[in-house]
Amino acid sequence: MADTTTIILGGGFGGIVTANNLRSLLGSEHEIILIDHSPHFLVGATKTWVMLGQRSPSEVLVNRSGLSRRGIQVLEHEVLNIDIANGEVETHRGMLRADFIVIALGANLNMGLIPGLEAAAHTFYTLEGAEKLQPVLDNFKAGEIILLIARVPFKCPPAPYEAALLLHDYFNQRGLRQDINLSIYTVENAPMATAGPEIGQMIQAELAKRDIAFHPGKKAVRCNADLNSVIFADDTEVAYDLLIAVPPHEAPKVVQRAGIVDTSGWIPVNPDTLEVSSFSGRAKLFAVGDVTRMILPGRYDSETPLALPKAGVMADAQGHVVAQQIASLVNPTSSGKVFDGVGVCFLETGEEKAIKAEGHFFAEPHPVMASNPPRPNYYQEKLSWIEDWLTENLR
Repeated sequence: MADTTTIILGGGFGGIVTANNLRSLLGSEHEIILIDHSPHFLVGATKTWVMLGQRSPSEVLVNRSGLSRRGIQVLEHEVLNIDIANGEVETHRGMLRADFIVIALGANLNMGLIPGLEAAAHTFYTLEGAEKLQPVLDNFKAGEIILLIARVPFKCPPAPYEAALLLHDYFNQRGLRQDINLSIYTVENAPMATAGPEIGQMIQAELAKRDIAFHPGKKAVRCNADLNSVIFADDTEVAYDLLIAVPPHEAPKVVQRAGIVDTSGWIPVNPDTLEVSSFSGRAKLFAVGDVTRMILPGRYDSETPLALPKAGVMADAQGHVVAQQIASLVNPTSSGKVFDGVGVCFLETGEEKAIKAEGHFFAEPHPVMASNPPRPNYYQEKLSWIEDWLTENLR
């Protein structure tokens, strides 16, 4: 195939892995462009560390400039429009044309989707939010803390539960835990429902050991910042002294305007190749990571379909697949790898311990996730995984 241009929109896990792997598979005559509005990459798992004052923002941000040294053009641009028919991407600095477009723009967080939530709640789901929450936690001595999961889906399904466990440890170490009530209110019926009932029961058991109250099936409809309360769809109202929320997630506006989301609000992709095959145009279109929706073949309840969790490890695996898929289209002698739906995650439980779980989400008749109890070596393995990933992909 003649010289090609691949444009990758978004510099998260999926975008970076796609760019690096594609660069290793294609010659320098094939252009690879990665576009992101920020010069820095952030591993999402580090935001709880910032929340608790264990890391500063500068310690968890990594510049993407290392990609340039590998022969990848990195543009710090704002994406304004995606023209699928003509294979064009418009940014605030002009128009670019591509043979392949990979959408890896992740999910936007929108507190405004629930009336009053933005005024009422803190969040650790953004770096800025985690930084603002840290002094609030440092000054919190007694009262009611509610951790609210307002809507599904949300990225990193273990994260809110990990945060609750780490908050228990944080206040316990300061000798304040007995004066603080910790509660989780979630729209979910169980923690990490896609992982199965056993995982959900295990997480609930870890919460119960620490006297963290768990309230499932609670859909927040509005918040009252003046009265410090959350109102739910069942007409119950719960008071708090500190509200920490997982903001509602949605596809970026530029993706919505491009008309490539389905009724779920996310981009449907081929589960093997990550191609957005329902749309055709000059450029081949792929999507990876949190912006996608992938229905799983198995389910626990015949009436309830399941979707692949939004997680960095999934975006990473999908990036490998998309790079090989594009390489096979450029060079037909190359083989195109397919996505297997396998991913490993770590859930910190405090005291420098973590649970390690491996999910096989394409398994039938339902997804399978094997886990191990909290151990110090899994916490160390998590730290090593993050450091190794950064070294391999950005340094």
